[in-house]
Amino acid sequence: MTGRPPPCGRLWAALAACLALAAGAVAAPAQPIDLSRLSAQPNPRLGLSFPGSQVRYYPYMADAGIGVARIAVTWGLIEPERGRYNWRGLDERVGSLLQLGIQPFLTFESQSDWGTRPDTRAVKNGAPVELEDWRRFVANVVERYDGDGRDDMPGLAGRVRYYQAANEWESPENPSGGWIGSGAELIALIDATHDAIKAADADAVHVLGGIASFNMDVLLVALDRADFRVQQRWSAGSTTVFDRARIHSPEIAALIDERVLPVLRDARYDMADAHLYGPEARDPARLALLAELSGRPVLSAECGGPSRDYGGEYSPQGHFIAAVHRNLGVLAAGGAFCLWFRLGEDDRTTWGNRFTALYTNDARPKPGVWAFRMLARLLRPGVEPYPLGGDGFELRGTGAPLRLGWDAGADGVLGWAAQQGVPAWCLTDAPAGLLSPAAGGCPAGGFVIAGRDVAQLLSPDP
Repeated sequence: MTGRPPPCGRLWAALAACLALAAGAVAAPAQPIDLSRLSAQPNPRLGLSFPGSQVRYYPYMADAGIGVARIAVTWGLIEPERGRYNWRGLDERVGSLLQLGIQPFLTFESQSDWGTRPDTRAVKNGAPVELEDWRRFVANVVERYDGDGRDDMPGLAGRVRYYQAANEWESPENPSGGWIGSGAELIALIDATHDAIKAADADAVHVLGGIASFNMDVLLVALDRADFRVQQRWSAGSTTVFDRARIHSPEIAALIDERVLPVLRDARYDMADAHLYGPEARDPARLALLAELSGRPVLSAECGGPSRDYGGEYSPQGHFIAAVHRNLGVLAAGGAFCLWFRLGEDDRTTWGNRFTALYTNDARPKPGVWAFRMLARLLRPGVEPYPLGGDGFELRGTGAPLRLGWDAGADGVLGWAAQQGVPAWCLTDAPAGLLSPAAGGCPAGGFVIAGRDVAQLLSPDP
């Protein structure tokens, strides 16, 4: 015998190979996707606001695919006396973020026992006694982290690009920021900050302090761009409500005309910031109005969900969906990114936003972490989200499109998957991050994802 197979053997082998290829081309059965097993690299279109000062927890952000982190820079802590600086804590935070591949987003707070007027110290944005002292402080901070090799932080591995001042400046009572003084004085502070940033680093981005979501909604109603109730819950039994009549009062009109509009229109800054809480469906209108009034690009340096301000309670599925909806909504509206509010849970926030954090207070991941890891994989360079009504998005760019939907949008994604002949998965276990093939049935209104490349993009070994 020659050892060569007979012709019929070759024929049967070729036929078997063709049948195998044909079977694979039709479709292999979809397998479950375990999002908790995904690894993720920091993505510059995903971020987090205020991770805290304990840098040992910062790797949790990188593991979730977060590429931008907002931290506070308080004047009185960095410069406790005129000309004497204490860089240790800020250097540690900035250095740790850059080492992890996370871009720091620095928010200045003009709190200082020696540098601000005593009558303005009840808020975080105190009015400087001398603007030159404030300008010098800002310039020194930017110079330390601009990466130009001159007066840099020792061992700086990269540079800081984003700087912000005057957080939530609209109200004189806001404990998260506030401003006690005139609109003209506020513009002077913002302009001094802008000039100091640009003098130290002309390529740095100066972001105007964010407008609170409550106040963005008031603006929408006051300017007749929307007609809804605006509210914030402080406890299960205490809620602040602004109806249309109150929003159209002379007091609110004066605040808008004398402070809000002049600052947005006349101050010097590069980007505007809308803080986003409450119903995600309001975000496109909020961002569009801010872009119109400011004439600048927009982002959200503080966002989160699910919020209890308008009713409802926390649920794992709701936390996952809120992270997907809010992040993709900001990007689809042209925003640079959305910085999610808080890394871990604590009681230093409003009642309505008590559960927005990505991790529990004992560092266990919540469903939002799985959503962030998924988005970090899906939002590759060149991929952009496009809204599908109010409860879903299509991601388009390199490769085949994919769709994500929930609530009223879930059935539409499933129908699209059937029409296109592509696999679909639904979130069947939010706490565990488990996506199950939709062929096995999906929870009504739950999260659904579909597309030809989903399994590959969300593989533990992509």
